[in-house]
Amino acid sequence: MSLSSKFSSLLASDKFITSAELTPPRHFDLTKFMEHARIINEYVDVVQINDHLLSRARMSNVIPALHCKNAGMEPILQFTLRHKNRIALQGDLLAFANLGLENVIILGGYPCSIGSDPTAKDASDMGSVEAIEKIVALSEHGRMFNGDVISPAPAFCVGTIDFPCSPEKMDQSFERLEKKIEAGAKYIQVQAVFELGPMELWMKEVVRRGLHQRARFIGAVFPFSGAERLHILKEIPGLDIPQHLLERIESHNSEAESLAVTLELINGIRAMEGISGLHIRSIGAEDWVPRVITAAGLGGELVY
Repeated sequence: MSLSSKFSSLLASDKFITSAELTPPRHFDLTKFMEHARIINEYVDVVQINDHLLSRARMSNVIPALHCKNAGMEPILQFTLRHKNRIALQGDLLAFANLGLENVIILGGYPCSIGSDPTAKDASDMGSVEAIEKIVALSEHGRMFNGDVISPAPAFCVGTIDFPCSPEKMDQSFERLEKKIEAGAKYIQVQAVFELGPMELWMKEVVRRGLHQRARFIGAVFPFSGAERLHILKEIPGLDIPQHLLERIESHNSEAESLAVTLELINGIRAMEGISGLHIRSIGAEDWVPRVITAAGLGGELVY
């Protein structure tokens, strides 16, 4: 089945793509979620809905995604592998297809031990590379994970995430990244950074290998309102917040300084060859999306 999503068309264009992240609640009332979604949607091309953020039990993101789609938005669903075996993963994919939700981004996910139910068992049924390959085969050939063929085939626009790494880990990192792209990932969302240097080196290697010509690379930032928020973010696995940034924010603890840092990061990311989009990880900072997008010159009207 051919793709019809707005996002797949954006990926095929030369447009610099913008997205922001929404978090389903730990209850069943979507009133506030949809309020945030409507505001954010005015400033970005697509809204990305995370999946049991930080391994905390939340409403399944398929329902918020459907509400967003019905409200005229373009949703991307995070698809976390750690919480489900391949039977459950396929069940979710078929449900997505029935609802016309084509855009998925594959994540391994945080371990259950850090989340709301630390005694829950991690699912280790499938890694990211295999999941991308299987979902692309399902989309292109109607082939289920066990080889059975269904008709009609669903349509999915598949992407994944990756992490800038230190120079000594480049070979291993890029071997896996190339496998993700070979498996069919159409876009790579780079983990949010708080320092440009490591990502600049990583993106230079992306370009040297020509990977930016085979998939779109989307940078990411994590907006924050001050030192307290930055210290909270520091505890999230996979986020590397340098000490000099903490000291800078602590000595000039204001929203203005925090916005200045965010804009420095955005401008640095946008200047990197091979980057063709920006994702705002607006988790708990949804009200910052309009001001960040506007101040960065990416659209929208200034919000003070």
